[in-house]
Amino acid sequence: MKKKLFVLITMLALTGPVFGADQFATLKASGDALWGDRDQLPKLQKCLDAYEKAVQIQPDQEILARLSIGYYWLGNLNPGKSNKKFRKEAYTKGMAHAKKLTEINPKSAPGIFWDATNNASFCKEKGFMKSAMNVSTITEQANQVMSIDKYYYQGGPQRLLARIYWGTPKFFRKKGGKLKDGVALLNEAISKYPKFALSYIFLGDTYWEMGEKEKSRQTFEKVLTIPETALPQFSAEIRRDHQTAKEKLKEYFKQ
Repeated sequence: MKKKLFVLITMLALTGPVFGADQFATLKASGDALWGDRDQLPKLQKCLDAYEKAVQIQPDQEILARLSIGYYWLGNLNPGKSNKKFRKEAYTKGMAHAKKLTEINPKSAPGIFWDATNNASFCKEKGFMKSAMNVSTITEQANQVMSIDKYYYQGGPQRLLARIYWGTPKFFRKKGGKLKDGVALLNEAISKYPKFALSYIFLGDTYWEMGEKEKSRQTFEKVLTIPETALPQFSAEIRRDHQTAKEKLKEYFKQ
């Protein structure tokens, strides 16, 4: 009996890590296959489920980054007042995974950036007055990302700073930054990555807020000229931004 138990324990010891590695690979492959369709809610949820199980086996940095991005998407894909609590929970999970990245590597650009981005979205749900203290932290994080990887995520820190300036109420803008500064940042991102549509969406919003309505319209229309396949790894973002541009043109210009 003891001999059989010893053999069983030995087999588990030898096969356990291999089984874990195989299971991790299977879960990662499952999540990876769905990641390209992260703009589709059912597929995103299945993708996140697979990735969550995978990081329980192995805290892979790429998957942790995708989980942080994915929960940001999950929050955004559930609009409406009735989903406010759900969005907060999604952004909170996104921040938690980003923090795991910075625990592994304190200078992780994805970790810092997606912590800040999810935090900014969480703060938007709370309202500016309730989250004003967080703005300086998010701004600091955006600048930190620029010092590590200046144009991470196709100009992500530039967009984040520009969005802070755009989202700051007019009364506070002298402290929070000027819209013209945001335009400069967004144009910097566009000059580096002209096919990343989200930069144009933010620029169009900023021009509208500045009263530059014709520039705003032209900028949103520019988004619709960018093919979905222009950046294969960001096709989901381009599909999303095409829809957003159409909504902005309809809202602002009745097109």
